[in-house]
Amino acid sequence: MRTGTVRSALPVALVAFIALGARDGMLGVAWPSMRAEFGQPLAALGELALAGTAGYLAGSGASGFLSDRFGTRALLIASALATAAAVLAYAAAPVWPLMIVGALAGGLGAGGVDAGLNAYVALRHGPGPMNLLHGCYGIGATLGPLALTAVLAGGLSWRLPYAGLLVLQLGLLIAYLLARHAWGGRREAGGAVAGLVAIPWALVGVSLAMFFVYTAVEVATGQWSFTFLTTARATPTTVAGLAVSAFWAGLTAGRLGAALLGNRVGPLPLLNGSVAAVVAALALFWWSPAPAVGFAGLVLAGVGLAPVFPALVTLTPKRVGEDVAARVVGLQLGAAGSGGSLGPAGIGVLLQSAGTVLLAPSLLVGGVALAGLNALATALARGRD
Repeated sequence: MRTGTVRSALPVALVAFIALGARDGMLGVAWPSMRAEFGQPLAALGELALAGTAGYLAGSGASGFLSDRFGTRALLIASALATAAAVLAYAAAPVWPLMIVGALAGGLGAGGVDAGLNAYVALRHGPGPMNLLHGCYGIGATLGPLALTAVLAGGLSWRLPYAGLLVLQLGLLIAYLLARHAWGGRREAGGAVAGLVAIPWALVGVSLAMFFVYTAVEVATGQWSFTFLTTARATPTTVAGLAVSAFWAGLTAGRLGAALLGNRVGPLPLLNGSVAAVVAALALFWWSPAPAVGFAGLVLAGVGLAPVFPALVTLTPKRVGEDVAARVVGLQLGAAGSGGSLGPAGIGVLLQSAGTVLLAPSLLVGGVALAGLNALATALARGRD
């Protein structure tokens, strides 16, 4: 592949991740207006989340096999069409069941584009662009809620930003259609059966567990810290909200900072240092001899978590082989989606039954588990060299 062609595709990938983050970030802000318009109870948000998660798991799990068979460009085109259908439903659906269908389509599209672009950047770019890709997701997740908040403050419909996302998705679809050679050809990986045999399943199994635990820790920290701070530590609401916002800001800043490092720090040293920082930060968050110390631990946890996911994806082609990397990345993204759903849900059950004070030690246990899995994965990968 020509260098100029590779570079021309990366900006499209970055914009796609900004769009992905914006759509994910807008739902929480849109939900009160959305449920009022459709006459749905507060808990109906779970219906959208369930449909979206099911679609994401299907899309990400199948992405590697589809890109090997039809090419990454075909996968991205299909994902863009599914996402466009989803935001069209959010922008114009007159009845609630169509919103559920839209959430399912959005999950399929998100799973395909997430796994497809992660595999593309892992195979053709270094750790710097990978961190930049995930930093762009954070930018979108920040800008989306801000845009929707501004629209609502202006007395306009919550549907308007989704119409804007539809325009953006159609633009991405055109970019995928025009970039005939930017994404590489299809990989047969020796056929479906041979490709499966070639996968080092012990190493992949540990990596799937890492993705599950990592995403569970990240999402649970973001979702439950506000409740923990306000109930277990009697933190004022405004201060707790700022602390959680600072966690997400630290996550985004950490990824952008790792992107600036480029290839000066390899993905493995970056991964090892980040995992160690996560354990230290979560221990600080639990210890918290003074509120400021706990807040610092929360923010540092975001910074430490930031490079983990991009580094893991970047290492995948080297660890499992380029011929099967796209398939494995799809499975990894599926494991991450499961962790992001099941992990926080399980912690929520624990907090409800035993008290919110258990959040900090639970997160630390997750950080220690991540460190143990990282050591095991490194040992298994070294054994393959």
